[in-house]
Amino acid sequence: MSESQATWSADGSNIPDINPHTKAKHQILDTYLENLIYTLYGKGRYGETTFTFVDGFCGGGMYYDQDNKREWEGSPIRLIEAIRAGYKKSKRQYDLNVKFIFIDNKREHLACLKNYSMPKAGLGELVNGQPHEFKGEVGKLVEECEFIYGEFENLVNEVIFKIDIRKGHSFFFLDPFGWTDVSMQSIRKINDLKRTEILYTYMIDFIKRFVIGKYGKEKDTFNRILEAEEYYKFNNFNSFETTGGKCYLRNESMRLFRDKGKAKYVFTFSMIPRGNVSVLYYLMHLSQKLTALEVIKESFWQKNNLDYQYYFELYGHGFKTADFYEENQLELKFDITKNSEEFCLEKLDTHLGNIIRNNQDGIIFHDLCHQTMERNPASKEHYTTYINLLRNEKEIEIWRKGEIVKERKVDLRKSDIIKLTKYKQLSIF
Repeated sequence: MSESQATWSADGSNIPDINPHTKAKHQILDTYLENLIYTLYGKGRYGETTFTFVDGFCGGGMYYDQDNKREWEGSPIRLIEAIRAGYKKSKRQYDLNVKFIFIDNKREHLACLKNYSMPKAGLGELVNGQPHEFKGEVGKLVEECEFIYGEFENLVNEVIFKIDIRKGHSFFFLDPFGWTDVSMQSIRKINDLKRTEILYTYMIDFIKRFVIGKYGKEKDTFNRILEAEEYYKFNNFNSFETTGGKCYLRNESMRLFRDKGKAKYVFTFSMIPRGNVSVLYYLMHLSQKLTALEVIKESFWQKNNLDYQYYFELYGHGFKTADFYEENQLELKFDITKNSEEFCLEKLDTHLGNIIRNNQDGIIFHDLCHQTMERNPASKEHYTTYINLLRNEKEIEIWRKGEIVKERKVDLRKSDIIKLTKYKQLSIF
């Protein structure tokens, strides 16, 4: 939700305007969830059949788009429609069971969602809380919506209990008004589910004022809620506005959620208003599985017409300071456009090439992805393209089940082994 104190009337007569960055966030959500369902349910021999989607700050379900003079569907409607799109794209013969849990701390928001927004979007059959069958070409999609009034932070245990009973895969969309609405303890509890993901709006622009120490009581609250006392070691406020400061801030945020939130993989979209240079917030994707990271990155590239900016080689595994990034003068800013793929492949030669060349006995493709996926913006398709380029240049071979793969272009599998050719091994020695 995260529009500044957005409010909806129960009957839909008053709905808030939507900002451009929230529209961009919704488009990421659309693309990702459709791809997620297609990947986990639709592509494998035995796909996942049970999903739970939680919108922890759902709002009233509809906005007004001043640019186009029409209504704009909010996250609850987009969740449902994206899952249906992924389901139809999959064309599987077995059923898919999905539950949506919509939470808001204002009754009128839930009333607007149920009585105005969902019926207007053609989803009125889902508002009564009963299972509904959405017919596909072969199988069926069984949908159920639950609407819960209350503060997300107070409902985390209840929601996790429901998911634990259902099993399957879960996804949390957490788009709060500010950083006080979701604690690190709650993030950690969600990640304990293992087969789960979080897409979380982290309002970094507001956080800046607390980490310096000028707001003593609020800084204590910040450190208590987000357990961030040992992070964000800035000396002065002006450091935030330097390139190195911005990179350090993003790095520390990733390190914080990886360490304290117990997220195995962390990926961020830097959301920057047009005409500005400062990051308003990070849209953070937290996951426990490499597949989820691969899918979110594919979605990132599918929406490359949006005005994203990305920072390279700056992922907070260590304790580097803001000055480090300034002094090293790294090539930091990267605007994602259709012409950026060549630049992306060049970057992969640093991240992947060195690892491949330093593993004389070869490296499993899955391990290569695990080591590097957080360190660059490349999708799995880019990885495949780059490795095939090395192969065409006779620098590497791809081994599968004990034999060299002979196909002209290889669609890499997790268990494939990438080895230097014998000639390259000798030249290194």
